[in-house]
Amino acid sequence: MGNKFQVFKQGSQIAAAAQAGEHLNQLLMENKDNPVLLMLSGGSALGLLDYVGQTAMGENLSISVLDERFSQDHEINNFAQLQKHDFYQLALTAEASFFGTLPRNSETSSDLAKRWEKNLRMWREENPTGIIIATLGMGADGHTAGIFPDGDAQKFNNLFHASNWITAYSADTKYPERVTTTLTFLKQIDFGLVYVCGTHKKPKLDELLKNQSKVNNLPALVWHEIKDTKIFTDIF
Repeated sequence: MGNKFQVFKQGSQIAAAAQAGEHLNQLLMENKDNPVLLMLSGGSALGLLDYVGQTAMGENLSISVLDERFSQDHEINNFAQLQKHDFYQLALTAEASFFGTLPRNSETSSDLAKRWEKNLRMWREENPTGIIIATLGMGADGHTAGIFPDGDAQKFNNLFHASNWITAYSADTKYPERVTTTLTFLKQIDFGLVYVCGTHKKPKLDELLKNQSKVNNLPALVWHEIKDTKIFTDIF
């Protein structure tokens, strides 16, 4: 567990999102003059972006999603969902850059994984001292980003503990075709802002905080390996 692993408890999901969003805004403001890669989780974590102002963004900011549902359907694809958010237009106006993950025509999931990985690695090569900030969430099953639990530890390790930063695979979920950052990439995050709300997630959150499981059974355990992790929750 990192020295700065902190949990901030609020009385409601809205209050937790607001506190997390304000922390994100402050973090971006403090690093506005430095190269920043901002990796965003989809779903309810997008609500954090309501609290980020345009003054916190600029040409040094590069933005992508943390995981992707491989689909050209704009109601399913995470990056397409991000594009509908006011934050996206504010960032464009502020001249931030984006690494898009909407599949191109005839592009396979493996093709997208290669394109996305190339973009991320080029950013790191061009910005060796740049910082990586990520918004993170957790499902009731303990998954984070697009990394789902798997009782087969060897299979899990081959997918998410290899040298690649992005992997394409099929999961036993509502949206099975996934393209996601790997544990290898997540361990490079400098600042992780975690939004996890709902009493149905309490068992896995308690397990995570006690650090009593294995990462293939509880992928969110990787948060312990992020340099600075803050969890914002309404779970007591």
